[in-house]
Amino acid sequence: MLTKDRFSPLPRHWLSMDGPSPWWLAKTARRTIPVYPPIFPDPPTAGAVTAALKIYIALVAMADDDNQRKRVGRYAVKTTYEEVQQYLKLSRAMVREGLKLLEQCHAIERTGHKPLVYKITGLDRNTEEGAKGFVKLPKGHLYGNRRQSSTLPITLANYPTRGVDAMNGLALYLLLLSVVQRDNNVAMISYERIKERTDMSSKQIRQGLDLLVNHNLISVLRLNNEETFEAFGMPVPETVLRGTPNAYLIKGLKGREYNQRVNTLDEMIKQRKDMVVPAGFDEPA
Repeated sequence: MLTKDRFSPLPRHWLSMDGPSPWWLAKTARRTIPVYPPIFPDPPTAGAVTAALKIYIALVAMADDDNQRKRVGRYAVKTTYEEVQQYLKLSRAMVREGLKLLEQCHAIERTGHKPLVYKITGLDRNTEEGAKGFVKLPKGHLYGNRRQSSTLPITLANYPTRGVDAMNGLALYLLLLSVVQRDNNVAMISYERIKERTDMSSKQIRQGLDLLVNHNLISVLRLNNEETFEAFGMPVPETVLRGTPNAYLIKGLKGREYNQRVNTLDEMIKQRKDMVVPAGFDEPA
């Protein structure tokens, strides 16, 4: 049975692109990119971008499955519109729009039509895209009750699809996954860096993060002293005492041997002596 702390490899390829990355898509929907590339005759809507990001996360998780590997080989997923709708509670129109955006951005490649077969760009380490490596996607946590029944939608389905805030939040989630520390479940990044990567305002960042917290995808902690950094086993930046950067705990990732329910700084500091650094992240067989 799929465990709660099971993670899947999510290609760093799409998250590190200078061109049509998740936050680039969000920029186009917010109309903050003045010139749109030919692949988009019209800028996508916020709902379509959110659907695309949800579908991408779901496809990556689905591809990490022994049955899928037996059916279509590694690095790919065989599915249908109906299955994606069941996973994410999206309309057929939204599934169609989301998949189209992902193909246009080269996040996935369609290799079959009936049923749908998609290759996840960047999963194969032997390609130029795959050489960029992976980040950890908390599959077990995002699947939720579907771990017990394949007829249920995944937990990510409960995350809203409509609205700019929902789109911004999911783009931020993928950004946080891309900067998680190697030996723990902590993503540490300043607002200034987030603004630089996403072109979001402070208000937009805050509203997006609030959605992620409210839907149990992350917890937010403040880092403002040396003891805090030592609790996470991280070096203390020279500028730490000049500001208060945030640390984001990714729910469902367990980089150290502590209880994932530990979400407050005081509890983490108390358990500092019990933290053990695990082995590095290797590609699954």
